[in-house]
Amino acid sequence: MIKKLTIMATLITSVLFHFYCSGENESDDSENRYIGLESPGLIPELFAKEIIPVEDVQHCFPAFSPDGHEVYWMQYNMKLRSSVLMYMEYRNNSWSKPDTARFSVGFTDTAPVFSADGSRLFFVSRRPGGLGASDIWYIEKTGKGWSEPVNAGSQVNTELRESQPTFTRDGTMYFVRWTEGYEYGWVIYRSRLVDREYSEPEMLPAVINRKTIDYSPYISPDESYLIFASGREGRKSKETDLYISFRDRNDKWSEPVNMGDDINNGYTVTFPFVTYDGKYLFFNRFNDSGTDAFYWVDASIIDFFRPHDKK
Repeated sequence: MIKKLTIMATLITSVLFHFYCSGENESDDSENRYIGLESPGLIPELFAKEIIPVEDVQHCFPAFSPDGHEVYWMQYNMKLRSSVLMYMEYRNNSWSKPDTARFSVGFTDTAPVFSADGSRLFFVSRRPGGLGASDIWYIEKTGKGWSEPVNAGSQVNTELRESQPTFTRDGTMYFVRWTEGYEYGWVIYRSRLVDREYSEPEMLPAVINRKTIDYSPYISPDESYLIFASGREGRKSKETDLYISFRDRNDKWSEPVNMGDDINNGYTVTFPFVTYDGKYLFFNRFNDSGTDAFYWVDASIIDFFRPHDKK
């Protein structure tokens, strides 16, 4: 009898564990994440075309918070030749209308992205108080909302240009820096977070940084792969396609692989980002109107390019 009870308790525990870990018990608003839109499949789809205005350039990618309750993106005004950060947030059981982020009013800001824990929103700005032509900045969540913008500091920012930060789970920052001798000047760097301070950035190896343009990086939270835009030989567009490279335990990067016709369809493709729940890959693609727009696709598409020993 005791043995039967023990087996029954084990089964109940197993079922409850699956129930809680799979999220089936959640009373959260997961169905309202990503502005409540129907999920894409393995063929990329235009994102939120009825919600996010398309009359201006939607550059970079829609940066969703880890909890899915906030999204920021860059909007470039072609007439004014200036960019601001737009945002929407989920509150009171509905999404707010697109609006300019308070901290971005009056400044030229780009490339928003949340830290992996959601406590900081990083972005790039030309605002006064920086060290160069464009710097990486952040705002931090406090008990009263967001802080005022803070410059990410001289270990990351220089008198040149830094942009497009992306983060691992442990806080390591990948970003691009203007570097002489490379097409368009952009090169991908990495800076480790040590004792809450960023270390001296290191340039990624030549397998990633060719003399052609390589930029707009996305690093996975576990640092196992990097997706980036590249103008290297073999691309399908006139400018850049998305490529993916995998990192091994010895910090060696695999030869980048073009991410295929469904993503790289002949138009310029840039700015990849995988949502923090690992479900969707966002990217930016030029279209027939001559501007760029946001697309999204099921992130399981990444597994098609994963080496067999990493599947």
